[in-house]
Amino acid sequence: MSVRVARIGWLAMAAAVLPLAASACGSGRGATRSTQAAGAMRAEVARAYGTLFDFTRGTVAGKLAVIEDGSSLRAALTAALGSALAKSATGARVDSVTLLSAVACRQGGVTHPCARVSYDLLGPKGTPLFSTPSTGYAVAPRGRWLVAKSTICSLLSLFYSASGRSGSPPGC
Repeated sequence: MSVRVARIGWLAMAAAVLPLAASACGSGRGATRSTQAAGAMRAEVARAYGTLFDFTRGTVAGKLAVIEDGSSLRAALTAALGSALAKSATGARVDSVTLLSAVACRQGGVTHPCARVSYDLLGPKGTPLFSTPSTGYAVAPRGRWLVAKSTICSLLSLFYSASGRSGSPPGC
């Protein structure tokens, strides 16, 4: 067999095998696991946001457990939960969760890994309290997705302003 025929044989075999190998890499178990992981992350973020922002039920301790460094916000969250304004929040509907790069997390002022979260605060009967969705962050400092401290501190600051208080809420 000549060298030229051998090269053509190898090229033909490579042309037949490479598309099969490439398609195997782009689908199958790896892609399924990735999709499942993204779904699990989204569900965990939605659960944390729902737990935190349902001010009609749950305990302060339960809400602090779903916030990054939640224990530092006990006084501010307790005060906010006691207000009449808080009683109208019945949860949150997470519209989207976007995993961010380490650089984007730093730019957002949160630790990596993090995700940008678009959500609606819900009022009575599950209707959004605001006309446009809010944007916040979720972080996973120890592998568990939590509401980023900066997200709740922004909302606690609004509560402080609305109730005539100045400065930052304790812990923020």
